[in-house]
Amino acid sequence: MHVHFSNRSIPPEPAFTISGHFLEGLVRKTKTAHGDAAVLNIFQKANIPDVCFYQPELRISRAQFMAAYKANIVLLDDEMHGLWSRPIRSGTFKYMMLNLLDAANIAIALNRLTRFWNLLLDDYQLTLMSEHARIGITLKPRVSDAEVNILGHELMIKLIHGIVSWLLNSKIELQLVQFAFPKPDHFSDYAFLYPGPINFDAEHSAIWIDSKFRLTNYRRTRVELWAFLRRAPEDWAFTTINAGLFSTKVRQHLAAMEIPSDDINKVSCALGLSTRTLTRKLQAEGTSFRVVRDDLRRDLAVQLLTQSRISIDGVAALVGFENTAAFCRAFRGWMQVTPGAYRNRNI
Repeated sequence: MHVHFSNRSIPPEPAFTISGHFLEGLVRKTKTAHGDAAVLNIFQKANIPDVCFYQPELRISRAQFMAAYKANIVLLDDEMHGLWSRPIRSGTFKYMMLNLLDAANIAIALNRLTRFWNLLLDDYQLTLMSEHARIGITLKPRVSDAEVNILGHELMIKLIHGIVSWLLNSKIELQLVQFAFPKPDHFSDYAFLYPGPINFDAEHSAIWIDSKFRLTNYRRTRVELWAFLRRAPEDWAFTTINAGLFSTKVRQHLAAMEIPSDDINKVSCALGLSTRTLTRKLQAEGTSFRVVRDDLRRDLAVQLLTQSRISIDGVAALVGFENTAAFCRAFRGWMQVTPGAYRNRNI
């Protein structure tokens, strides 16, 4: 089947979609405090289909999540979305960042960050640590029965990473991320959240960076900070891809093709590996060629359906399906709704 489209009609390389886990956790407090109607209103503002209502296995685009994130803060007047024992009122992030601007180095900035958060949180305490040529911040409960809110821990760790990266004007690699909960079903999303090794079932959640950054000086202006705050959380959330992963290399190679390939042998050769070696590398990362390929197909399909006027037949061809029926079956398996219904709910 030959399909031709003008370049203008085709979006750029597809962004990763995001697990519905993040959306469900984001609006949990909204549902409790304001009911289902308020949640659906957030969805409408973010152009999220109502089929995603409390369906954590479904996927949404990064743009949809960002829109929901901002709308939810306005509704709750809580910059942490009710994820902690007390609300973090609007404006808190701004004053925290202002407090970091004139710090002499990263170590002082991290010390100020932990002290600031410890003025706000009742259930957890942030502690600045230094060990084994690395520095980090741990998230320790103040009380024995403190709830381990998965999204709260994920968001706090990512926020710290994002702030340090912004201060240094560079997306820094992480020495280690630790989480005080089991490996979640949405673990694959961590590839574009935390660029470094990740451990689960840890005693405390923590983030560690190389100690070489400890005394690093930085210079950021208020003008730059205002721009950072206006875009928030765009500049610190869901923006990092762990380029060292073989799953990322496979995805990037497939995304660069006109139509994603089904042939692992060709992809292996292009990456300078044998098929057996690539398969083993992917298995070590907890994935497979088929999973990486299908994740890319899904994300590309979502982007084409929501950001272009290409027909369903055309979308099926572009994401690598030989016929539309097979594509529709696959899409329903991914999103629990047909491509046509998904597109109509995003118009």
